[in-house]
Amino acid sequence: MNSRLARTVMRLRRTRIAVLGVAAAVTVAGCGFNPSDYAMPGSGVSGPTYRLNVEFESLLSLPAGAAVRSGGTKVGSLSSIELAPQAAIAHIDVGDDVQLPVGTHAELRQTTVLGDIYLALLPPTETSGVPLLGDGDTIPLSDTDTGPQIEQILQRVAEFVNGGSVTRLQDAVAQLNEALPSEDSELRTLASDATTNLQETSTHIPDLERIVSSTEALSVRLNDMRDQIGFLFSPVARSRLGRVPYFMDAVLNVVIDVNTLTTGLDWLIPRLPHINEALEKSAVVLREPSPSQHEIRGNAGELIKMTQNDLIPFLLEPGIDVRQISIAGNKGNSTSDAMVLLRMIGVLR
Repeated sequence: MNSRLARTVMRLRRTRIAVLGVAAAVTVAGCGFNPSDYAMPGSGVSGPTYRLNVEFESLLSLPAGAAVRSGGTKVGSLSSIELAPQAAIAHIDVGDDVQLPVGTHAELRQTTVLGDIYLALLPPTETSGVPLLGDGDTIPLSDTDTGPQIEQILQRVAEFVNGGSVTRLQDAVAQLNEALPSEDSELRTLASDATTNLQETSTHIPDLERIVSSTEALSVRLNDMRDQIGFLFSPVARSRLGRVPYFMDAVLNVVIDVNTLTTGLDWLIPRLPHINEALEKSAVVLREPSPSQHEIRGNAGELIKMTQNDLIPFLLEPGIDVRQISIAGNKGNSTSDAMVLLRMIGVLR
């Protein structure tokens, strides 16, 4: 047992001496050595390759000589990284037998949570008639994704745990357990009803889509009519709405009066043809043809003249010019006639 422990101690001493020797060699070589500038043996691609430039927002965690995979197979490797003003450019070497169409998407992925990061190339699904990427071509920043890094994942997990989300999840599960029935038979019945409802809902998905579409169209329509809707709830609209009952009352009264008038004129409808015939005959009696539309001849003209020349002046200034009065049977006795006249006017009795 002691001899085995002694051999182990000797082995550790030799390892320590070897590590110190490597460190001394690196120190002698100076600060010009950068391990990231040298790819590990076997990290490249055998055979002829062509160069592609891939733009990323950040390449901080991508190691030197990282593998380039497509469809789960290694098709190339990272040659170098160049920092541009708006992006970090990864120069990769891809085998000549690998055909990548224009529009290929590039992502940074990991084989495991703590595994090495590699660059994944994802060709588009539709490649018919699409040209291929050639030597020196670039996959732009719009077709790349750095993906979640392990540091970001751990940070989000820490925020989830420390932020009380786990406790709230436990409380939600406890409340759910309290809400569910304690009897297994009731729980199975509830699960069966829920399954039936989900199946019925799935059969009416087109109806649900129409409802959602109609709701969206209604929302857009209401948004376009927000000025009109705002006016409906304004003081002016409220004042006008208050007058509607009075307006409707007046309209109903007019309708009732018109109905009464129509009912009262029912007797006139059968007589209209006779009235029309009587008017045609009366027009001939009242008016004769005239060369001027402003001159009325015939009985109507005479009636107008009499009215204008005799009747209206008499009514305005009535007066009688008595020139002679005689008594029937009296043969020209002026004295007797004068006496009679005086008695008529009340002078004599």
